Amino acid sequence: MRKSASQKVGVAAAAAFGIILASGQIGIPVVGAEGLPEGFKKGDLAAEPSAEMIEAGKRVYFTKCVWCHGVDGAGDGPGADRLWPRPRNFNQGTFKIRHTASGELPLFDAKKPVAGQNDLFETVTHGLPGSAMPSWEGILTEEQRLQVLSFVTTQLVKDRKFTDKQSETQTVLQLGDIKPKAANDESKKRGSELIVEKKCIECHGTEGRGDGNAFNLKDDWGFSIQPANWHKCWNFRGSRQDPYNVKNIFRTFSTGVNGTPMPSFADNTSVDERWDIANFVNSLCERDLEGNPLPIDPLTDKPKINFVVPANLVEGEIPADIENEAWQKASRRYVAMGGQITHKPRNFVNRIDDIWVRALYNEKSLVYLLEWDDRTKSVAEGKLPWAPTQVNVDVKEQDPKTGEEGSIAAHQNNYTVYNDAIGIEHPVKWKELPAPIKPRYLFGTNEQFPVDIVKWEADGSIRAFKGTGWDKDFEERDTYEENLKVLKAEWKNGRWYVMIQRPLGNKKDQDYDEDTFFEVGQYVPTVFFAWDGHNGDAGRKMAVSAFYYTFLNPPIPRETYIYPAVIAFGIVLLEGWVMTRRSNKKKGKTI
Repeated sequence: MRKSASQKVGVAAAAAFGIILASGQIGIPVVGAEGLPEGFKKGDLAAEPSAEMIEAGKRVYFTKCVWCHGVDGAGDGPGADRLWPRPRNFNQGTFKIRHTASGELPLFDAKKPVAGQNDLFETVTHGLPGSAMPSWEGILTEEQRLQVLSFVTTQLVKDRKFTDKQSETQTVLQLGDIKPKAANDESKKRGSELIVEKKCIECHGTEGRGDGNAFNLKDDWGFSIQPANWHKCWNFRGSRQDPYNVKNIFRTFSTGVNGTPMPSFADNTSVDERWDIANFVNSLCERDLEGNPLPIDPLTDKPKINFVVPANLVEGEIPADIENEAWQKASRRYVAMGGQITHKPRNFVNRIDDIWVRALYNEKSLVYLLEWDDRTKSVAEGKLPWAPTQVNVDVKEQDPKTGEEGSIAAHQNNYTVYNDAIGIEHPVKWKELPAPIKPRYLFGTNEQFPVDIVKWEADGSIRAFKGTGWDKDFEERDTYEENLKVLKAEWKNGRWYVMIQRPLGNKKDQDYDEDTFFEVGQYVPTVFFAWDGHNGDAGRKMAVSAFYYTFLNPPIPRETYIYPAVIAFGIVLLEGWVMTRRSNKKKGKTI
């Protein structure tokens, strides 16, 4: 299933691109009734909220919203500089998630909180996944949400007016009345051709990982933004906490995303074509081995986490080919990554928000297969100005500073480029840790309880370190590095694939005081680190996971396969004997 998704994009996109070059096809306007884009109808502007609603909304705004959106609604609150993307600037009346045509104001009616008919209410209710805008359902009542929006739309939107019939129109996508198209192979194939024909891959990339034009796009306020990664539908801004719902994608392609380079395709595609595009894009979102949508945690709006990384036993050499049956059968684990913001240099904007991990082992080695999306392959130019063992490195921290000029959003893409990298950490004496001691996730606790760190970097290096504390430089373990092996390291179309082999460990050949020993059937604490070189990540400026656990699955005894066969054979013999006995009895025979 994972292989086919990647191939669908690459092969179909390449083929379709050739067809378009040969035909010179261009977009042809598709018009429905009343001269409007197909699937749209004229709507009416809502009445202005009452003065009481506006005044009540003002109290809500200055209690809950001002901290990000600012006193005047310009997206410049005291917390704004710590956020990327930045909070919405309401003044211009530019809103991204709507059911209205490109450039129009979103739907809002202070008296009608109906799904599909009140865009701003739904945004406040469900939040915007992939950004800092949370869901306010359960925090603000329905009435309070309507009140605060009444204040925002009448007092903070300054350049436009929601009730101005002279200059504002409502051209509404009739999503509730449009029947979705079946997501069959034919529809998805046509969608894969249309994303090339409509030049979607120029921004979103050949495989849809947002790497086509990753670092040159800006929003209407001049801040750096990035194209959506279609493989992470839970990060789609307008997913309405329902990420695998193809209607959300259809809506975005129909209306565009105001304030960004993402246009509406309503004028040059039919409803049928937009369903094909939506079905294809939806098919790319990560799924389980059976092709089912991943379960989503309602508290995080991300895939649910299983903290155990199981490793299956392999007879003989562990394959380096990801398409090998052993890897295809191995369970993938979603590992959530957060920016390291505890110690300087902090990483307030973390571009690597997850990695996917699989593991296999044989009698001597353990192999981790790590995959993560990174919009660019980053390798530092020249020699780095610090030793590999140095932790306290001098890199640019994403330092929050009041005012847009020095904000994080303004600085994105302007950092020194270092190596992309991935690290795996295990406590050395994990069986001896007395309760309630737990090794600190960031480079260990102290000399008494060190950690074993293996780090791969995009320059091709693989190193082993001993960590004894978050602020202590590593101790390099040259002799152990000889036992490490990189089976695979490839960046392709916005994704890294790295396969690291390390010894399981044994007291005969290795040092118990420095090496992590893995035992079958035991839970070994494991922490993952990731560095995005384009983000200026180095040293402690990185992404880090919580504690996960590597678990070597015990081999299945041969008796497990033999006994069921023997029992089944016995049952067949017994049933045959019973049937024969009954038959003979009916015929008057005796045995």
